[in-house]
Amino acid sequence: MPVLSPQQVTEINSLIAEIEKSIGPKCEIGAHNKSALMGLLKANKETRSLKWFTCKSEYSDAIVSYFVKEKGVAKNRFHKNNQPSVFILK
Repeated sequence: MPVLSPQQVTEINSLIAEIEKSIGPKCEIGAHNKSALMGLLKANKETRSLKWFTCKSEYSDAIVSYFVKEKGVAKNRFHKNNQPSVFILK
């Protein structure tokens, strides 16, 4: 993992705090482009609700890995690295 500046850490922590408010049991987290993910979910007939969080693409991996490793949240199978949005499937 690259070394982050104090400003970057502050930005990531604020996004993590915002996501923690929305996450619950049996949720899945990932990062993906909105339009491409919507197509994938429609093709797979996914009916769960979706919540988006916009972030810088270089932060998405750090945010998703935090929730997967530290909080035990399942990573969604459609997760991609370095994406402009983090999503939660409830």
